Amino acid sequence: MKRTRLFPVIILVLIITGSLSGGCAKIQQPSVLRVAIPYSDKIQDVNTNYYIRWLEEKTGLDLDITLIRQTRPGEYLDALFSSGTDIDVVMFGGDFTLSDEELGAFTEAGDVYSGDGTGMYLNYGATARNRAGQILWINHEWLKKLQLSVPTNTEELEAVLLAFKNNDPNGNGKNDEIPLAGAVDDYAYEPYELILNSFVYNDPYHSRIIRAVSDSQSELQTAYTDEFREGLAFCRRLYEKGLLDRGMFDGNLSRLREMVNSPDDIVGAFTSDSVSDVIYQGNPEIMARFIHVAPLAGPDGVRNALYKADKPVCGAVINAHSKRIDEARLLLDTMMTEEASLIARYGERGVDWDYSEGSDVSIYGGASTIVTFNYIWNTSQNKHLNGIGPMNVPDKYLKGVTWNGINSDTEYIDGRAQMAYRDYLPGTADPYERDEELSAYLDGRVKEYITGSRDVSNEEDWKEFISGYDK
Repeated sequence: MKRTRLFPVIILVLIITGSLSGGCAKIQQPSVLRVAIPYSDKIQDVNTNYYIRWLEEKTGLDLDITLIRQTRPGEYLDALFSSGTDIDVVMFGGDFTLSDEELGAFTEAGDVYSGDGTGMYLNYGATARNRAGQILWINHEWLKKLQLSVPTNTEELEAVLLAFKNNDPNGNGKNDEIPLAGAVDDYAYEPYELILNSFVYNDPYHSRIIRAVSDSQSELQTAYTDEFREGLAFCRRLYEKGLLDRGMFDGNLSRLREMVNSPDDIVGAFTSDSVSDVIYQGNPEIMARFIHVAPLAGPDGVRNALYKADKPVCGAVINAHSKRIDEARLLLDTMMTEEASLIARYGERGVDWDYSEGSDVSIYGGASTIVTFNYIWNTSQNKHLNGIGPMNVPDKYLKGVTWNGINSDTEYIDGRAQMAYRDYLPGTADPYERDEELSAYLDGRVKEYITGSRDVSNEEDWKEFISGYDK
């Protein structure tokens, strides 16, 4: 009888035990994926970042973030692979960038996973493609104070810069004005490159060579013409008069930002790709001070805008020694989707941006696709990684942003500037493949001619320059 009475109890206990054990088996902890991300002062806290949390929810992964506090990715990867540190994914962005050559060496050594053939997850989408890569921004407050018009040609530019230098436009009684400032970090910050485009199409990104295409014919066109020489002589004159800042040869971007954002109001003009690359988004008073200047006409009426076809850069790699390759691929493949990429570029949908109804014209002149409520690119925020990591934002969104009514929104400011430069881009030019040795030679000579260590008017020196170029 006892067995009879106990039997249902035993069955019940077994069922309960089995249910509990089975239930435990079904509760799976998310896989931990260890991800290294370069430090950025534009990201407030990666551990609470909206995009990171969204990726975890979307993939079911637990992302364990390690911050990289150095700017030499090659050295970092060398140390990572030699030490065997348990990092599954390394992301890139900002100053932490990896060249194709560096990546190839790590892939060939078997340290970078190359399931897709290259080992690289790319980053497309920080800026719209096929655009002007250099814009001139001028201090409108100084123009108003000195009763000057926005310059339209190189002669007027020289007169404006002289007035900036000599007439105390910031009103502090000191001779501390920098008429036209620059930095060496990129061609976009070197104003003489923009000025040369008023004399001849000057494309430093492609060794100052374009492959001109017409009627199915292709020929190389070089910049070392008489007009190029005339442009160098003009830049030399500006530099000799103290109108061009020497920082364009020996100063970095941080210095340029400090000067332009200074409350002392010491900069008259500068060049950049985006205004937000130099002026802080959280500084609307200074943002409102500068306006774009359309491409300047040279002595022969030439106006050119610098065409910049951005090549995608490395956004992330997977450690080939990782035991979580599939999880790493899931994360990075998710980041390359349109949904993720729009968050990576614009932030939280419905809060920072949303899709447009398409009834408006975008700030770039085309059909509207999205509207931004809070422009958070290049600001201290916690919604995305500010360009770090892989992404792929379609051009229809990058060029389809609708004005949100905020004059200090840098997306709007940049869009208006791009519209002013659009008609001066080379319409039928196929960029020449950059030659590093040739570019270094040209950059060195341009600097020497502008600073005066070589005389651009000396015939023998110019012939020697052409000979060296041809070699």
